[in-house]
Amino acid sequence: MTTEEILKKIPFLSFLISYKCTNECKHCALRGSPNQDKITIELEDVKRYLQDITSNYKIDEVGFFGGEPLLNFDLLVSLIEEVNRFDISKIGLPTNGFWGNNESTAKEYAQKLKKAGLFRISFSVDAFHQEFVSLDIVKRAIKAAHEAGIEWIAVLSQYLGSQDEKNVFNEKTKAMTGELSKEFEFFHQINSELNVMGRAANELTNYFSTTVINSERCLVFKIPMFMIDPNGWVFHHSCHGICIGNAKEKSLSQIMSEFNYRKHPIIGKVVAKGGPQNLLEMAIEKGYEPLSGYADKCHVCFSARNYLRPYFPNILEPSNLYF
Repeated sequence: MTTEEILKKIPFLSFLISYKCTNECKHCALRGSPNQDKITIELEDVKRYLQDITSNYKIDEVGFFGGEPLLNFDLLVSLIEEVNRFDISKIGLPTNGFWGNNESTAKEYAQKLKKAGLFRISFSVDAFHQEFVSLDIVKRAIKAAHEAGIEWIAVLSQYLGSQDEKNVFNEKTKAMTGELSKEFEFFHQINSELNVMGRAANELTNYFSTTVINSERCLVFKIPMFMIDPNGWVFHHSCHGICIGNAKEKSLSQIMSEFNYRKHPIIGKVVAKGGPQNLLEMAIEKGYEPLSGYADKCHVCFSARNYLRPYFPNILEPSNLYF
């Protein structure tokens, strides 16, 4: 049996470079903003994380996130080059495409990303992002990425409710993605319903028909996909703000090996029968006054967690994901 066959597998490992962004989108789960903390992830920390984790786990793919990951462009290039040294061929990132502001910059950025080893780039295009970045700017960035030879290019669009639901956001998103489809034939289109957490819990709940949420369990935590932020906090890639450890205080491999989603004091509640309602009941016991209804189960979970933060230090972190 080879070493690779012995190693446990992590399908996706991501690094959150910074919470700063050119945008302050209404739907952002990570509350990206120009006003966010300036802290960025350190190259030396990422080197240490990779050396540790690849010695004990097989990583299928690595992603770089924000905020807007290209705001720290030179660092991003160095990070991609570092991942390549560990023979991880699938490296990707999402971007709002702000760097397509002029053709020369777009070409320079795309070529450097390709040379560094970027495999996958996804452009966020929907009514929320285009409040800040014009579609023409994004088109220029998409074209530059394609001409640079980046292998896998996608357009990511988030919808408020189902894709077929009629509202002002969805109509704008459909119009923009339709325009892109006519101009470019090579990209993958990825659509998803936004989850009401982070800034969406402040900005978008009025657009939903709030309701009592069923007791569906949240089983996303069964899939080993993890994100590390600039502070060292480690959380599940799909659900931010529920920490399983801090990689600046304990090795990443140790955090992974000790993590048991059923026994985690917060995650254990949402994967159990009753799902996020268990967190809601916990918050109510401590004095939380529930809303008359919630947009979705993520809204239930996020609202309860936001109230419970003082009771779970070093778990419901970092503070800038909450309000």
